[in-house]
Amino acid sequence: MNEEMTLEALAERMSGDSSAPYYIAGVLREAIYRGILPEGKSLHQAQLALRLGVSPIPLREALRLLETEGLVAFQGYRGAVVTALSVEEARELYEMVSALETSLLRIAFPRITRRIVDDAGKILDLMDDEQDCIRWRDLNQMFHNLLFEPADRPLTLDMLARLRQKTDRNIRIHLASMREESQRQHRAILAAVAGRNLSAALEALADHLAYTSNDLQSCMRLEQGNKKR
Repeated sequence: MNEEMTLEALAERMSGDSSAPYYIAGVLREAIYRGILPEGKSLHQAQLALRLGVSPIPLREALRLLETEGLVAFQGYRGAVVTALSVEEARELYEMVSALETSLLRIAFPRITRRIVDDAGKILDLMDDEQDCIRWRDLNQMFHNLLFEPADRPLTLDMLARLRQKTDRNIRIHLASMREESQRQHRAILAAVAGRNLSAALEALADHLAYTSNDLQSCMRLEQGNKKR
């Protein structure tokens, strides 16, 4: 999808009840992920309601939902503003993601079936051909979660999803630079899981997350440098 698309075009392609705060939050969340609503952007509620064709009350509730995710902040007279993610915050978030994911994989490992391995491989095949950054991000989350869900730790998975929402907002910035290597690492993780080698799987996962974190930080620094010029 064209990253320069408008908010209206994005809303038009997303199905759902336009009176529901969760639907409105979904549209705004993806707009933030795609850079349609950039960091620091003031979200004037009357204008947004008009552009999206929604009522002010569910729009405000949607903004409050995004506030709980750290994507939006209310700043006095400025109203709601798209928050910025610093390089330091990105590094810390990935440190937490790595701790949770390696723990989940360790717990889930004995319960990962051949069917799960096969399904994970099919997702990687889809990711090879997917060019849209948001759909690639969704497939990436599906791949990881397939390996973690047998751990039966719903609270941990929920916390992980919340952390990933904060980091994945910048997927468009660094997907092009890391996708080929990331896919190679995904297949290394899956090969270790299929081979029933827990230590190799944990090492491959930790290396993958460290690589992704470092790539994101490098791309964020580069983008920040370009903005200052």
